[in-house]
Amino acid sequence: MTEAHRASLLPRLEADGVNVPAAIEQGNYIPLDAAEALSRLTVNDTPDPARCAKVIDDLIMGAAKGVKGEHGRVVVCGEIAPTLLSKGNAEVAIKLEQLWDEITKDYGVHTLCGYVSSAFPDKESSPILEAICAEHSAVHGLGY
Repeated sequence: MTEAHRASLLPRLEADGVNVPAAIEQGNYIPLDAAEALSRLTVNDTPDPARCAKVIDDLIMGAAKGVKGEHGRVVVCGEIAPTLLSKGNAEVAIKLEQLWDEITKDYGVHTLCGYVSSAFPDKESSPILEAICAEHSAVHGLGY
């Protein structure tokens, strides 16, 4: 998660009654820094499949320990690929999306990615937008 997003998210969670320090301690909320996570996933600024598999497996298995209840599940809010895209690294963002999907397909993880529409200069005919959307099982909020 980016620092700006974390700064806006934590007060909103607390306003909704979430005890964030307790959620972190119990493993129900695992905040990660997007830049630090990206450095763990890449070699020479390219997503490395072996590193991605290890980091993602560790993350999901760690998060699964915090799941409680019959209907509990792991949900990941991804900001690494959107951050790459916002910096002009569309090819790397798409590769990371592909690796994420490939690695997580057997875990039953729900992933939410937050892309801002301003990252797609020509929204009506953007091959980048089409490629990003193709890597997701569902896309919401494409009203421009």
